[in-house]
Amino acid sequence: MNRKLALIILAIALVLTTLPATALGANAPSFSLSLTNALPSLNQDVRITINGKQLTDLYGYELQVQYDTTRLRFKSAAAHWTGLTVPASDQNGFITFAHTKLGKSAGENGAASIATLSFEAISAGPAIVKLTRVKLVDSKVEAVTLTPNLQAKINVSLSHPNLSFSDIAGHWAEADIKRAILLGFVNGYADGTFRPNQPVTRAEFTAMLSRAIPLPLPSDGEVALNFTDLDLIPEWAKPYIAEAAAAGIITGYDDHTFRSKLLINRAEMSVMIARAAAFDLTLNLTPDYRDESQIPQWAKTAVALSSEKALLNGRGNQTFAPLGHTTRAEALTVILKLQALLLP
Repeated sequence: MNRKLALIILAIALVLTTLPATALGANAPSFSLSLTNALPSLNQDVRITINGKQLTDLYGYELQVQYDTTRLRFKSAAAHWTGLTVPASDQNGFITFAHTKLGKSAGENGAASIATLSFEAISAGPAIVKLTRVKLVDSKVEAVTLTPNLQAKINVSLSHPNLSFSDIAGHWAEADIKRAILLGFVNGYADGTFRPNQPVTRAEFTAMLSRAIPLPLPSDGEVALNFTDLDLIPEWAKPYIAEAAAAGIITGYDDHTFRSKLLINRAEMSVMIARAAAFDLTLNLTPDYRDESQIPQWAKTAVALSSEKALLNGRGNQTFAPLGHTTRAEALTVILKLQALLLP
């Protein structure tokens, strides 16, 4: 099934006369909303994931969400399944978002996360996000309409987040850590630590980058995950990874996996940073490091350009250590530099 046909079928299904939820009785699907941050500070992101239960052969859907435009700014919507997405429409605080699977893909059954909406906190005070209507379409193009009228309550604060961590005093990145926390793209841990020297996974780095940088999403609004190991990607990371994939920042491996739990190495980080910075990676450049021969060919131009722009530094003795793991402190420092380059 091609893109145009899939969207036509979804559009037809969504305008058909649909069964009301009461027709399904006790078997009607139910929904819930989960928040990444119910108490954001100004300019921080808030992600709201729509979860479903008792789903039966869910193949496509249309969601309608209402939010407080005085407190929040809508940024994007991401599907949690592979397929095709209808561009999200935001009309004065009323969002419509639709997505469909393709071809012979199996419909979703039981419990599953459906989509995640991203907002930015723009003014202090309480705000409510409501899921007002859901249209569900099965693989037979039969539809049902539900009106869950769920609410997620948010309270945007003027106060700054906690910057007192037991393990950052005197650390070389202490000032950058505090700045990154204030900007809202990283957080500490519940035990009062930040763990600046802890290695970062591919999912964690992608999430940091997606939170910090406005990514150039496709003009058709399609934001979806198409990796074969989708089930192994943490739910909290899926919308960030979907946005980065749609923006061309990540492409995954040759076997079409993303491998979210692998620790990201410095060569991979350099390519993601270079793509986010829109560097010309068609150039054939050689980075000026003593261990240049150890840098994968696919990363050499990215390393060269990112180093030239002072986004990345070596690790002493004029080496780059391309296969070395990236720490939390290194990751946020690089992203802050990228912010300074892109958002002067």
